[in-house]
Amino acid sequence: MMGVRQRVAGRWLAFLTTAGVTCAASVAARAEEAPSVPEQATSAWLSWTPPPECPGPGFVLDRVRGWHDGPLPVGLEASGEVTWQGQEWEIHVIILVDGARGERRVRVATCGDAAEFLAVAIVLAVDPGRAAELQPPSGEVTSAATTPSVAAVAAQEESDPGPATPASSASSATAAAPSSREAPPYSPKRRKLERSWFVGVLGEGAVGPLPSFQAGPVVEGGFRRGALEVTVGASVLPPVKQTPEGAVADIEYGLATGRLGACALARAGAFELGPCAQLNVGALWTRQPEPGGVSQTVPWVELQAGALAQTSGPRWAAVLGGRLAVPLTQPEFVVSDGTLVHQPTVGVTVDLGVRFFFARR
Repeated sequence: MMGVRQRVAGRWLAFLTTAGVTCAASVAARAEEAPSVPEQATSAWLSWTPPPECPGPGFVLDRVRGWHDGPLPVGLEASGEVTWQGQEWEIHVIILVDGARGERRVRVATCGDAAEFLAVAIVLAVDPGRAAELQPPSGEVTSAATTPSVAAVAAQEESDPGPATPASSASSATAAAPSSREAPPYSPKRRKLERSWFVGVLGEGAVGPLPSFQAGPVVEGGFRRGALEVTVGASVLPPVKQTPEGAVADIEYGLATGRLGACALARAGAFELGPCAQLNVGALWTRQPEPGGVSQTVPWVELQAGALAQTSGPRWAAVLGGRLAVPLTQPEFVVSDGTLVHQPTVGVTVDLGVRFFFARR
């Protein structure tokens, strides 16, 4: 007969004006002299069709009207195209005023920042005098490049000493202190840390708690903020059989636990990598069907430490993790004659599965 005894042990808009002024200065000369169009026709010149989770054309128009209280010039055309690049949003802005063209590609933290950038670029294209007023706190440009068409327009305006505001003047205005005029209806904010809830379904394989390797299912949920990821979940290792020397019949061993874990993940190209720690608390049970159907259940506490890697897709991620598992409770399983038939040891746990995020990361 079997018996058991236990032995227990996020920058925000910081760069938008600086990048937008270069585009704005290239078309400023033609914008100043152009006639205006009625207010009700202003939406026809804007092309902005972002994903559903991004601010729409109405947001951009409201920003433009809030910052520019005068009429907009005839011939104004502005388009913005935003795409997700795995880690940031890239916005491609093209502005045309009476044949002059400005173009910029900039990467920003959020889709809302992309819409703000488009609105700032439009306002500065038609009113470069607002450059100093729209200047946010100093920041770092993630990625910005002037296209050849913009360079050509800027060179043409530099050689033509007309009434236009040259690029150098716009740059000086950007570097100047903010004017005393009323500030535009927005307040620059620092880039927020990314936050997202997720659920996951994984398969877990473990060596150490049971007499042999066993795999089982894991369900989990978690919260991600910046690099920190916190998870809670549950796992089950189905029973494995052992027929030890001295036993009168097979003995089954199984394990069920709840888990609490934390990881610190950093982006590395298309992946996120980092160290993880996890605490498992549950129960380890044994059952000997014959004779008599003897069963026993003992507490189980285990500490795990290792690493996790997952893909950096915006809505889902493939996950692979590996951890060293140290049991803090170490039950000994013996048969009636005192022979030790099983005792959990330090082991290794491997997880493989997928996570689904409720918000774009």
